[in-house]
Amino acid sequence: MKRFQLWCAAALLPFLAACSFSLFPKTDFTETRIFDLASPEPLSSLPFLVDVESFSTECSGRYKMVFREDTTRISVDEYNRWAMPPGAMLTRYLAVRFAAQADKQEHVEKPAFVLDGSVLNWELDKSKKQVDMVVRFVIFDPNNDLFRITGSEDYSIPIKDTTAEAFADGMNKAASKFADHVTALLNGELKNRTARAKDAATGK
Repeated sequence: MKRFQLWCAAALLPFLAACSFSLFPKTDFTETRIFDLASPEPLSSLPFLVDVESFSTECSGRYKMVFREDTTRISVDEYNRWAMPPGAMLTRYLAVRFAAQADKQEHVEKPAFVLDGSVLNWELDKSKKQVDMVVRFVIFDPNNDLFRITGSEDYSIPIKDTTAEAFADGMNKAASKFADHVTALLNGELKNRTARAKDAATGK
């Protein structure tokens, strides 16, 4: 009798194994993808140096990509993420962009400025098909307490689709525009300083 029971149990094992696979459906696996800003080409031949401080992150999501569904509703993507929070990514981007000037500091005396700030918005607007970046910033001269530029910049970059790839590409363009804005502000300041020094020398 025991032999018969053992034989039946052995015969049922393949059947039970097949049932276990059919009773429990396969679990779908979604790979988490990581995105970053592309490393920019350093700016060259600028008449000043820029020391980039760490930008803070004051927007939603941090590591997760944020998509604005409509005026008041946002969604957070669990599977498409940033390599680091927006403030840290922008800090590194700007530091690389202005790095070429620092390399020449030993050979040429140039005015040095400090750039600091925070990221207030960093999201993709699905209804408008654009990425939106808002940055609050301050530029000051550590050797001149009277000089300080503060402000905020709002960039909306059109995109063709609302994918994570388009999100990252749009933010690259926004970061580049912000670096260009800082460059224009500082070039304007140096022109003003040159004009004031010329006026002082001529007694105007």
